[in-house]
Amino acid sequence: MEIRRGTYEDLPDIEVVSRWACAEAVGELVPESAVVEVHRHRFRRAVLSEYLLARRLLVGESSDGRIEMVALVDECADRTDLTTVVLPSHPTRGVDGSRLVDALRALGWRGPLCSTVVLGNTQAERFHERAGFAPGEVVVEEIDGFDVVHREWWLDPAHAVPG
Repeated sequence: MEIRRGTYEDLPDIEVVSRWACAEAVGELVPESAVVEVHRHRFRRAVLSEYLLARRLLVGESSDGRIEMVALVDECADRTDLTTVVLPSHPTRGVDGSRLVDALRALGWRGPLCSTVVLGNTQAERFHERAGFAPGEVVVEEIDGFDVVHREWWLDPAHAVPG
């Protein structure tokens, strides 16, 4: 998977990937109306455009040029938060998150990384495990009146930066 900064031309594909990923992550836990609301809140075009302008939206492309991964990067005082959505090209092939970590480090994000995954979303959990993230705190988020359990995944800079 090739990681690069997203562009405005990528927006239609990013919207498809993020919509599918939201449905996969919480679709069995909340009604479809809540999935639509989660997607609208986190990935509406205005939000994606802000990330593009700030150069904090990364995409991962497969060898055939298909977007398989989207990462929104938020810099905090003590860490970098990632909103990452993953669309595997085939159910038997997992997308490896280590390429994303390498790209983040190459682009200058050196501190700890944090990403939150819906508990039981095995594709996203494997994505983080393959990149060296460690499971952390479990938190509950209310979505449209339903409790959804998330796990925070952490990557310490000492485990991510060579040397």
